[in-house]
Amino acid sequence: MTVDLETLRARVQQLTPEELALLEEQLAARLWQKRWNRWTPYPWQVPPDAIETLGWWLQLGGRGTGKTDGCARYMVDHVNGPPCDPRLRGGHRMAIIAPTQGDAVEACVNGPSGLRAHDPRVVLRTTAGGTFARWPNGAEAKLFGAHTPDDVERLRAGGNRCLVWMEEVAAQRRLSEAITHSEMGLRIGPNPHYIGSTTPKPRKELVELKASPKVHVTQGRTRDAIHLPEEMRQHLIAKYAGTRIEAQELDGVLLEDIEGALWSMAGLDAARVGATPPLSSVVVAMDPAATSTDEADEMGIIVAGRGAAYIPDKNGFARQHGYAIDDLSGRMPPIEAARRAIRAYHEHRADAIVAETNNGGEWIGTVVRQVDPTVNYRTVTASRGKQTRAEPVAALTDQRSAHVVGSLPDLEEQLTTWVPGDDSPDRLDAYVWALTHLMLAPAGNLAAVA
Repeated sequence: MTVDLETLRARVQQLTPEELALLEEQLAARLWQKRWNRWTPYPWQVPPDAIETLGWWLQLGGRGTGKTDGCARYMVDHVNGPPCDPRLRGGHRMAIIAPTQGDAVEACVNGPSGLRAHDPRVVLRTTAGGTFARWPNGAEAKLFGAHTPDDVERLRAGGNRCLVWMEEVAAQRRLSEAITHSEMGLRIGPNPHYIGSTTPKPRKELVELKASPKVHVTQGRTRDAIHLPEEMRQHLIAKYAGTRIEAQELDGVLLEDIEGALWSMAGLDAARVGATPPLSSVVVAMDPAATSTDEADEMGIIVAGRGAAYIPDKNGFARQHGYAIDDLSGRMPPIEAARRAIRAYHEHRADAIVAETNNGGEWIGTVVRQVDPTVNYRTVTASRGKQTRAEPVAALTDQRSAHVVGSLPDLEEQLTTWVPGDDSPDRLDAYVWALTHLMLAPAGNLAAVA
């Protein structure tokens, strides 16, 4: 029996509001079921048969391997499975922790691989208590970031959960605190546990997770991600074949110590501190792109300070120590790079913005002066090779006199994966300039710009 469109429209118009709401709910359920049945997983997107209490399913994967997709699918499946606590509306209270709360919204909920792609009935709601992904049955997942101290405090008071999804684990600045505080809230139901998705980076916490017997690891490679356009896959594979970038970013391999690298993760961890002591000097160091119109390269922006006290280093020599405080680097227009550096200069009460002027970097001084002529701006010019400049700074870490404050994962990745002879990345260069200025360079080697 077929019904013409006009007759169907007339019938719908005769429905009461309650009947219309029920019809919409039923249609949404049918649409969800259709999408759900159409999904075909990669082998590495198939979760283990069982995950231990407080254990993990951790997906390590290269770019485009569907890590977010796999975790979103798992969470939707969890919601539609047995209730973890029948007393709760919907039976489940979960959490999603991403590098920032915005990342949780964009990637984990609204993105093409997020929750709504697997279950269009999911809605996003922001209330006085936070931001939540909610299902029609009442189940919910609260969204968190792991970037600022305030994010950590929100996690501390984040409530009890039955499942925690950690998105881009290795990119979370305050990963250790995020794990600690979320674990304390994992206590709903008979089997609370984690799922995690990440492109691997050499982070201490990730190395420890991978080695834990309670963590089930699956690994996907970009070359096997057949849903990606073939041309893009072949381009990436050809461009990075045989490099560390291929191993980490395309094959999902967790690289630990790199042969020939000047810094090691063990060395950074041994020198790491949790807070900044009283400082005698602070600088904002910049390694700008080669031209004022180049937005393809990263702008390296590192905030670092020199301690006021003289503290013995590993060898017992009393000296003022150096501290990497913040990493504000990224791809951005030149005017935004200048504004970001100037904001940091004022927020940290810095003594100077220090910028490299080699390779066409002279433009940065002009832009900084246009934005804020009150800034004390200094230039540095490389008279030695990158390896020669970097080695003394790496030695400071080995001597336990140069420290990372908290966690700066992107900077740490560049430090521990760069091998002399390769092109040095911008965060590393800015860090080297900052520590050189604070701890190694005679005052006469820096040119003040009036």
